[in-house]
Amino acid sequence: MNYSEQCISSVRHNNLFSRDDSSEETGKVAQKTESCTQTRMFRKRRGTLVSPKNHIPSGMIQKYTSKNKKLAPSERPRRRRILLMDWNRFHKLDVIYSFMDELEKDFPAICTVYVIGKSVEGRDIKMLKISNSNASNVAVWLDGSIHSREWITTAVVTYLADIIVRNFQNTSSSITNKDWYIVPVLNPDGYVYTHTRDRMWRKNRARHDSEFVGVDLNRNFSFGWGNNGEEGSSEMPNNVFYRGPEPFSEPETAAVRDTILSSSTPFKVFLSFHSYYELIIFPWGYKTEPCADYLRLLEGGAIMARAIFEYSGIIYKVGSTKDLTYYACGTSIDWSYAIAKIPYTYMIELRSKKYKFRLPKDQILDTCNENWKAVQALMKFVDQQSRI
Repeated sequence: MNYSEQCISSVRHNNLFSRDDSSEETGKVAQKTESCTQTRMFRKRRGTLVSPKNHIPSGMIQKYTSKNKKLAPSERPRRRRILLMDWNRFHKLDVIYSFMDELEKDFPAICTVYVIGKSVEGRDIKMLKISNSNASNVAVWLDGSIHSREWITTAVVTYLADIIVRNFQNTSSSITNKDWYIVPVLNPDGYVYTHTRDRMWRKNRARHDSEFVGVDLNRNFSFGWGNNGEEGSSEMPNNVFYRGPEPFSEPETAAVRDTILSSSTPFKVFLSFHSYYELIIFPWGYKTEPCADYLRLLEGGAIMARAIFEYSGIIYKVGSTKDLTYYACGTSIDWSYAIAKIPYTYMIELRSKKYKFRLPKDQILDTCNENWKAVQALMKFVDQQSRI
């Protein structure tokens, strides 16, 4: 069987799960959670680099701005405090948000930062929009760290934002003819918690009966929510797959819903990044039957997997959620495909099966680069299909 055939085969995964390092759960649940993971309030709220071969990476909606404020002659401009951003290590939330703000200040013609909602604990959920304001553009959604312990996802999403922005004038039309909606940290409370208290924390920081138990945000979307009982999610608050009391009960998932559904630009692509099992997954997760666009999604996934393989030699398997993992009900990709009607919707499970959630720092940049190749290949495929 050649590589392309391997990419597009639907794989029944019988031995996918391995032992969980987390203290969250034991038994079956612990096994599943340590294996691969599933997938209008707007107010406005910057980076240096490491470079792939031919690129130069760096270090709705109301905007409130003081850009037009004039300084008196005796005043001196305040020096901007820049927090170092690179892809040689994993960064905390303040560095990520500073990086986003710096991109907006350095590239105001194409970059705008929005606060699309507030987390359970009141933190901003920040989104970077990259756009040349062409009315014919379609939209692309990218998010990371919906599961807070999956740090590599935020590294990849910020890298994609950086490389698109800094090479916007010289990159292909399949990139510039799209509006990019980029949320590097969809679960900011959990992300902060993994840096300060519990590295293996997965959920948000919602309370239940005055205790912090958290909701699995990738089980809190409305489509397929609660299907299959305890197999595709859980009604038990202490379970790592707890789906919440009702669909969109969490402000983080509601922010995704409201941003996408209120957009005047139609979304064409939805990519939610996870780790760590090197998979490219598409609907359905809540049932075994194939979705209506199974073959097209399989082809798009295979094209991404091929681009990754050609860059790094890493094989990402491609298939539906249930084919490659297990039942997952109430996921963002099932919702984005079925309700938001986004035709190309994928969950990309990044590296690494060997290191699980603790990917070594020296693999960050390679993971970023291989997924940049994948995203470029998918955008070309999407445009080709649109012309057909």
